[in-house]
Amino acid sequence: MKKLLLAGVMLAALTQTAAARDIVVALSSDLRSNDPGVNRDGNTDAIMMHILEGLVGYTEDGAVKPLLAKSVAMSDDGLTYTFTLRDDVTFHNGDKMTADDVVWSMNRYMDADSKWRCLPDFDGSRVVKLTGVEKVDDATVTMTIAEPSAVFLGLMARPECGFTGIISPKSVGEDGSFAAPIGTGPFKWDEWKKGEYVHLAKNDAYVSPPNDGKPDGTVGAKDPLVDGVKFMVVPDASTVKAGIQSGALDLAEVSPDLMPEFEDRDDSKLIVAVNNGKNLFYMQTRDPVLSNPGVRRAMAMALDLPQLVAAASNGTGTPNCSMIATNSIYYSETQEECLPYDIEAAKKELKDAGYNGEPISIIANRRGNVPSYPAAIIAQAMMQQAGLNVQIEVLDYATQVERRRSGNYQVISQSVSPRLDPALMMSFYVGDKDENTSLMWENPEAIELLDAAYRETDQAKRQQIFDDFHTLMLEDMPGLFMYDMVDIWAATASLEGAPVWQGNPRVWEVSVD
Repeated sequence: MKKLLLAGVMLAALTQTAAARDIVVALSSDLRSNDPGVNRDGNTDAIMMHILEGLVGYTEDGAVKPLLAKSVAMSDDGLTYTFTLRDDVTFHNGDKMTADDVVWSMNRYMDADSKWRCLPDFDGSRVVKLTGVEKVDDATVTMTIAEPSAVFLGLMARPECGFTGIISPKSVGEDGSFAAPIGTGPFKWDEWKKGEYVHLAKNDAYVSPPNDGKPDGTVGAKDPLVDGVKFMVVPDASTVKAGIQSGALDLAEVSPDLMPEFEDRDDSKLIVAVNNGKNLFYMQTRDPVLSNPGVRRAMAMALDLPQLVAAASNGTGTPNCSMIATNSIYYSETQEECLPYDIEAAKKELKDAGYNGEPISIIANRRGNVPSYPAAIIAQAMMQQAGLNVQIEVLDYATQVERRRSGNYQVISQSVSPRLDPALMMSFYVGDKDENTSLMWENPEAIELLDAAYRETDQAKRQQIFDDFHTLMLEDMPGLFMYDMVDIWAATASLEGAPVWQGNPRVWEVSVD
């Protein structure tokens, strides 16, 4: 009864807030911080990407293109990047953006006191060492790095980094503390009532980067078509459902089991969008049973992947055995290849590997917004047909994450959030397990290919690296990739546009009656 009363109170509040021409978006949790890239999660990224813009941004297919920059030029040795700035960009306070603001923003990020979570990505601790940021003139900035890197620009464009957003120095108070983000995006900071909502106002002075008239990742057409956006904290699924169907909410992510509630209705609709995240089975290659690649290949060949994906995704997913998402510029014919579904071949692999019915445990969790548990149950039944003794161990999500990070598992049914450059996705799985127990694959050839993907900047040569990587992965089968993550959102019937990108609400170029 208490839950029903709370939902009613929340719905009444939503109805009151929806009177203006705002888009009202439900998020499952509150903003963590409005300081770019400091204390963040997915919901924080979703809000901040409407306020912040970096020098470059990602397109829908994972390419990196200029955003606040008009152009980006790389020197022949791959060590110096020259950013020519657009001359039509102003901050939310009306000040024109210049090279001084870019240098100030980058220096602030690179200061350890800023607590920027992506500092290790740029200070040489991980991949890139940024050695200099210099103003050439009011419209030109150069950045130098210690070694050539194919992922330097992609790292700058990451949501997790606060998009390396260029903000006005006036975002910081006279005492040096962060006040509020004064960015350049299509919406500007307005109000934060903690625990309830964040409101962003329309940036009337906004000018989209050059585009073809359509949204394209964080670049492309970005005009704000409504007066503002209200991100409401609505963790309760029943309240989300009632809010969408009543018109109090305009947009909300929903779990797959709620899809029938929004089908064939006049007041609402479903939006299904694929993102670059992955649904997969991690395999512990150091496990006594799974250390034999033949056992791992048998597990893959025992799966009727189209049937598994259709059932686990409620018909929304498409099989993809590659680490690379189907909408990536690097998704080639080679990336489409999978091991065949062949029970007899799987049995032969097991016989040749000396498998004798040893138990294999798949760890799964029951979170409703991911296919961890249903995928594990379906895989168990299919693998048993090949003679694999598969068991299911259900854990809460936090414990599952800890088991993966510690390497204490045989198989884990897991979903991994988007990483738009394939090398960044590969790095989440590949490397020396003695140095990082959370990694999945420590084949020396795979590590060499990952290193090459980080260095090589030529797109055609990178394509060959990624294709060689995929071919090697099918031979070694360190993990079984099932399908790209699918976002399921419900929207009010009158909402128009493309309001979802990479798991986030994206409400520029979106309107609602």
